[in-house]
Amino acid sequence: MRQLGHKPKRSAPILKILILAIVLTFVVLGVIKFLNLGEFVFKGPKTVVELITDTGLESDRGRVNLLLLGTGGPGHEGPYLSDTMIFASIDKKGKDVVLVSIPRDLWAPNLRAKINSAYAYGLEQGDGLELVQETISLLFGMPVHYAVRLDFDGFVKAVDLVDGLNVNVENAFIDERYPISGKENNLCGLTIETEEIDGQETKVVKISDDEKIRIDELNDNNDPFTCRYETIEFAQGSTLMDGETALKFVRSRKGTNDEGSDFARSARQQKAILAFRDKMLSSEILTNPSTIIDLIKTFGQSIDTNIENDDIPLFAKLAGKIDPTTIRRLVLDTEEKGSILQVGNPEDHGGQFVLVPRGNLYSDLAEYVQQQIFKLEEQ
Repeated sequence: MRQLGHKPKRSAPILKILILAIVLTFVVLGVIKFLNLGEFVFKGPKTVVELITDTGLESDRGRVNLLLLGTGGPGHEGPYLSDTMIFASIDKKGKDVVLVSIPRDLWAPNLRAKINSAYAYGLEQGDGLELVQETISLLFGMPVHYAVRLDFDGFVKAVDLVDGLNVNVENAFIDERYPISGKENNLCGLTIETEEIDGQETKVVKISDDEKIRIDELNDNNDPFTCRYETIEFAQGSTLMDGETALKFVRSRKGTNDEGSDFARSARQQKAILAFRDKMLSSEILTNPSTIIDLIKTFGQSIDTNIENDDIPLFAKLAGKIDPTTIRRLVLDTEEKGSILQVGNPEDHGGQFVLVPRGNLYSDLAEYVQQQIFKLEEQ
């Protein structure tokens, strides 16, 4: 893997951070109209004209497109690989919002790598958001006007600041292999040795004098590094989750009851985002200035975005138009018959597990996503 550089630090005024936090969690779809932004909104003639004439925010075919990214951040394995990727397309008239969950294993031809590496690779070139926006635009055939990245620490702190999320767990599941942060390389008391096997030097894990496992043959069924994982469990029904629990809920990859798929995982991520929006719309948050201020500070330390100050009042205007009940959810997956994606041939992708469009036709993927997004407008 390439050596990744440090994320460039961007300045973010207090008001800007608040709006970014709101945009990220789709609180912008309702909360912003309750906040006193009048002084900022009417700061100059340019802003007033844009508000009156409904111009200013970048858009395409009447829609504003926003990319939401979740990364581990410093201290996590692959700190700038995108663990969560959601493409949000918002109708400028406020009639329709679509959330498209993007699987991290989707192959991006322009990168010659998985899509989840776009932000990390972009950092090497000076701007992670720019490369990931360009990559998604190529895949979907649609421009990505704005992007926001939040790390896990910010997510956990934000959830705790609003006293947890109420999430309806549709399917109970157990994940016995949830990775423990900081223990990714723990040897669990075992040793790794190099032996000559079939004339080649091969690394093996020594379990005992009589038992050894080749590193290149390790899998979920024979992985001896059990101390790297913990067992998590979620019961069916409405559950109040603190920050750490919510993070485990959206990140789990090995759950039983069909919850180990990318499809199920993406659906859980969307649930958490909408649960956060609901919590922020509650009167207990709206009437608590100290909580809002703490959220500003939290997001300010964990966020990266290309949204400019001049865009803030325009997002505020858009927020007032949107009915949260119109939000539609689309998950790109390989689970159902006729799915647009399929598992790619590892030999064509450096031996990696990847997802590609059926028949490797990326034009079909773009056409499918656009058809789903513009569905209401075609009726």
